Amino acid sequence: METKTKRVLSIMNVISWIVFIGACITAGALTCSYIITVINPEAAKNLYKGISFYSLYQSDSQLYYQIMTTVIFLACYKAYLAYFVVKIFLKLNLAAPFSEDIRIMITKISYAALSIGLISLIADSYFFDKGSVKAGISPIENLQELIGSGSEYLFFGGIIFIIAQVFKRGIELQSENELTI
Repeated sequence: METKTKRVLSIMNVISWIVFIGACITAGALTCSYIITVINPEAAKNLYKGISFYSLYQSDSQLYYQIMTTVIFLACYKAYLAYFVVKIFLKLNLAAPFSEDIRIMITKISYAALSIGLISLIADSYFFDKGSVKAGISPIENLQELIGSGSEYLFFGGIIFIIAQVFKRGIELQSENELTI
């Protein structure tokens, strides 16, 4: 049974590294695309994954810069969240899994996920209103692909926060048992 748990955890470790590397590549690609569009505005025709914000850039460059800055910030924050998952696997000790370091990282993951969810929802609402005001400009279809829906991250963050609280109680019980013995 223990070997099966170790195997599952090692597979999850590899998957978390893949997710982390993918999130870093996405953040880097978005940042490079943004820098290139600052230098050459024609590049806004073909951003990350072929998304085009060129008409938005031509009509309101300030809104374009706001959207791209928010998208890059969220991509970097998602990479930061994935980093904490990788870090958990580096610090995890199966002999004593309830440690204060792991609890802190799980709590940070929940706060990061909740923050990503809130920022995504606020940004989506703000940019939708701004885009609706501009006649003929509708970057919303492309924006949804880049920002995503924040509701999933809010739900994820809430569940992870509950798990962090259970983990905190597990640490308390583990320390009580160590004192009793």
